[in-house]
Amino acid sequence: MKRLLLLPVLASLVLVTTSPLSAATKTVSITSAGFVPSTITIAQGDSVTWTNADTRNRQPASKNAPFTAPVLKPGESFTFTFKDDGKFAITDELVKGQRGSVTVTKATTPVGAPSLKASRAKTIYGGSVVLSGVVPSAKPGEKVTLRADMVLPTGAHQRSVVAEMATTTAGAFSFTHVPRAQTAYTVVWQATPTTAPASPAVTVLVAPRLGFGVVRKLTLRRVVFSTKATSAIPYAGRSVYIQRRNSFGQWVSLKRVVLKSNTLATQATLRLPSGVSRMRVLMPKAQAGTGYVVGVSRTISIIR
Repeated sequence: MKRLLLLPVLASLVLVTTSPLSAATKTVSITSAGFVPSTITIAQGDSVTWTNADTRNRQPASKNAPFTAPVLKPGESFTFTFKDDGKFAITDELVKGQRGSVTVTKATTPVGAPSLKASRAKTIYGGSVVLSGVVPSAKPGEKVTLRADMVLPTGAHQRSVVAEMATTTAGAFSFTHVPRAQTAYTVVWQATPTTAPASPAVTVLVAPRLGFGVVRKLTLRRVVFSTKATSAIPYAGRSVYIQRRNSFGQWVSLKRVVLKSNTLATQATLRLPSGVSRMRVLMPKAQAGTGYVVGVSRTISIIR
């Protein structure tokens, strides 16, 4: 497995091995006298950065970590994350007789962040979503906090703590939440939300809730429909389109309807061809508003 990546030198060289979480980083200078400090203690999952403070090239290494840094020119650095606990001897491959050590204490909890997934990627306004995952310790009784980053109508973001709970069997957790607009969720485990490692963000999209129904059927194959749109923002003056599905399976817009109210349905009359018509209402993204995606009503069938 390739652990180190050698980057072109610009002002200085920094090499980092990847880790799911680097809780802290301590520094060691490599001088003509040796490693300073020569012995350090860190926690499991922490990192150590060695910087060449000498006038000649240096190359820190550890056989039992294990790692071997590339050759460090004066001023260049190398960082290694210690995933295992224990005591690790550090030597210099280019200068014999210079030694140091890193003592890694065992982490009280596994290093990492909780997993997170949503029961659905998109919901209709007023609908709920289940957010679930597992903490790395796989233990019950672990504290987890659900955070939400919701898009506001202005385009700004509203960040809040939604709920807290204790994990159940095997470290599992599950939250149920009703997003009012597009929301990115994260979960933090154990520590305070500002310092704890967060799960990967999971974004749930929200569409306006569109009502659509038949008010009455008139003569000459005319039908009176009613429709309305609902979300956290007002829709009076915004438009929706009544659509009919053609014989090719395509949705064709028959009429543009300007909504009159956010709470009361707006009526529209259409003349339909004889036979069966499959109808729906669509609200484009531009009309749905910031924080919402395209809205689509239920499909109804009309026989004329």
